[in-house]
Amino acid sequence: MEKGKIDSRQAVFLNITMIIATALLVVPAMTTAHANQDAWLSSVLAALLVLPIAWITVKLSSLFPGKTIIEYLEEILGRWPAKVIGFLYLFWFVHICSLMIREYGDFIVTAFMPETPLIVFHIVVVTIGAYTIKQGLEVLARTNQIFLPLILFSLVMIMSLATPEKDLNRLLPVLEASCVDIFKGSLAPLAWFGEISTFTMIIPFLKKPTEAWRIAFISILLVGFIFTLLVIGIVTTFGPSVAAMTYPVLNETRVINIAKVIERMDPVIMSVWVMGGFVKITFFYYVIVLGSAQWLKLSEYRPLTMPVGIILLALSMAIADNLLESIHFLANVWVFYAISTFELGIPLVLLIIAVIRGRGGNNN
Repeated sequence: MEKGKIDSRQAVFLNITMIIATALLVVPAMTTAHANQDAWLSSVLAALLVLPIAWITVKLSSLFPGKTIIEYLEEILGRWPAKVIGFLYLFWFVHICSLMIREYGDFIVTAFMPETPLIVFHIVVVTIGAYTIKQGLEVLARTNQIFLPLILFSLVMIMSLATPEKDLNRLLPVLEASCVDIFKGSLAPLAWFGEISTFTMIIPFLKKPTEAWRIAFISILLVGFIFTLLVIGIVTTFGPSVAAMTYPVLNETRVINIAKVIERMDPVIMSVWVMGGFVKITFFYYVIVLGSAQWLKLSEYRPLTMPVGIILLALSMAIADNLLESIHFLANVWVFYAISTFELGIPLVLLIIAVIRGRGGNNN
């Protein structure tokens, strides 16, 4: 169904953008709300806790080489239970993508273009995403190879230019937060890092599927490193008050003032969000279209691109009444909903069943 293949570097790049693109906007505030200045420790803990999720994801794919989770469900559970679980996974992908489209539009409207209707930005990103999907996975991966270095360079530039406003003493005292609070602070980044479970949908299209674990491990290592540095940079600028901010990274850009010449760096973070958000939305859009075609046992996925796009547009407008409601859901519901079911719960049960029943090609 998908003839394109991507190499290990492209896969790592996709995983990084798929996780970090939206996490960098709102997750630092969610983490700091529990761990205060120890939020960076929560970030490190989240990177460690997500490793079992990545291992289960890769292990399942290795048992059923050449198949996505939508395809190998039937071999583990049988036809009708597989249809139900497959449908639930597609629902989850649609939910994630709709939330991301809404976040994408809310950020641009709230921070930069309050007079522009929200639906305009949703239509633009979904339309461009639909065009990219019709070109295939390779085109998306190559596009991301251009965007991700620009995103990382922009973040490094922002953090560097804000250095005069930073004070390392804001990280002290270390371990002031209790172990429980540090753990609570790790749950929000863990839910985002746990999106590595979606890697199962592109493992069959790797040029070297045997490198899947190495790809997943490197992706998590880099995501954890990037996010931890980001949290340290923000906390050293604002201290624990980060918890009260909606978009801490945007606020970081607004404190930059080098000799009253280099300032007003808002367009930089906007470009980071536009590039990263586009890739992440398109990636999940692609996963939904491909997974739906596999669930329906179609021979081609591209005809589903526009119908799925229309559904995503409708849901992105209906999924929340306003920005505060969306952030409340992400902070208080999404974390537990994502980790306990689709990222860890169901994959773990599937792996146990597959091993007990001796299903899969590599069980001997």
